[in-house]
Amino acid sequence: MIKKVYLFGCILLLLTGCKSCKYSLSGINIPADVNNISIAYFDNKSQLVNPSISQKFTEQLKDKFLRETSLAIIPSNGDFQLSGFITDYKIEPVATTTATGSAKNRFSMTVKAKFECPKHKDMNFEENFTKFQEFEATENFQTIESRLAEEVSKQIIQEIFTKIALRW
Repeated sequence: MIKKVYLFGCILLLLTGCKSCKYSLSGINIPADVNNISIAYFDNKSQLVNPSISQKFTEQLKDKFLRETSLAIIPSNGDFQLSGFITDYKIEPVATTTATGSAKNRFSMTVKAKFECPKHKDMNFEENFTKFQEFEATENFQTIESRLAEEVSKQIIQEIFTKIALRW
């Protein structure tokens, strides 16, 4: 019994006692010498412009890093530096019928993200992230746009976060 308690205590100490590393049971994989991140405003440079999407996307991205890492958000020159812009924000038909034309539409969004880590240049990347949601062509896009944009933004943010903080 004492051996089990001792073993459990050692494992618990190992999991919680490493203050010099930023590894956790959540899978976060951030170098120990990285303490903050600067996230620039993600401007919407697509042809279809939603006036609020840039602000919402940027704030949701910051919130994701604040909630799920111990990194501080700073205005510029962070240990991690993330910038980019929305390159595409569009609706296109994906399924048609002979009777009515379009049966389903696809809302998609593409974000070009540039990530730099001056301390660990091997982590740097510049990549496009695209996600989409399909909806019935009978639905009015203006009435569902904010919901679709929210869902697609969350998926893109998760993919960016995974590439940076989880390094999968």
